[in-house]
Amino acid sequence: MENTETTTQPKLLDGNITDAQLKRWKYQYKRVVKLAIEDDDGKMLYAYFKKPTIEIRSAVLQASKMDEFKALEVLFKNCYLGGDTEIEEEDDLRLNITTSFSDFIQPKPVKIEVL
Repeated sequence: MENTETTTQPKLLDGNITDAQLKRWKYQYKRVVKLAIEDDDGKMLYAYFKKPTIEIRSAVLQASKMDEFKALEVLFKNCYLGGDTEIEEEDDLRLNITTSFSDFIQPKPVKIEVL
């Protein structure tokens, strides 16, 4: 008799992550940010980030005083959760997606009223 048992591979989401991985990240970090970027060949690539803690923001701020590119690298290394490997491997992709993530997490405007 032939063994007809097949193992089913989990369905992959954008960025080659599994639904279970995404759920773990959401449980652990509460909010997960998904970013998309198109590579030079027109292929869409995806990256997932967690929002930075105050400690990460402090490290990014300190790094930015010396080198803005270093600050983006600190942000990437501390907030990147996963996604397409090309983003990790190609400097231009990593720089562009991290810059967009940095813009997204900037402080929101606050209304101030003196009473």
